[in-house]
Amino acid sequence: MRIKETAALCLLPLAAIVAGTAAAATPIALSKLYASYESADYSALSMPEYDQRVRFTAVVLEQNTSLADTALTSATDAGSEAEYARLSSEDPGQSRKLSALEPGTAFTATCTVGFSSGSDYMNLTDCTVE
Repeated sequence: MRIKETAALCLLPLAAIVAGTAAAATPIALSKLYASYESADYSALSMPEYDQRVRFTAVVLEQNTSLADTALTSATDAGSEAEYARLSSEDPGQSRKLSALEPGTAFTATCTVGFSSGSDYMNLTDCTVE
């Protein structure tokens, strides 16, 4: 009995990793993530995705620089001009990748849904651009 319990405890983290990988395999549209933000009354804290890594597709709306002098990329969906999210990364290499994306460029990224409340856009942090 003890061997089965030990085996189950060892396999549980592996199952979580596999499930997370499967969930991240297909990116969602940024507008779908934004719909969750709207449903949460523009409070990321109330989103089920808050503080979670999310893989999505988007289009660059414009490029800016944050107060910390890192890339701040405004993103939307293809055919839309509404700003759904602002993406950033603390990693210098990923920050350069973000800033190199021209407005109108479609891309796929994985980011953490960060804190935002009352703003018209979501704050997506720790972004990794594919």
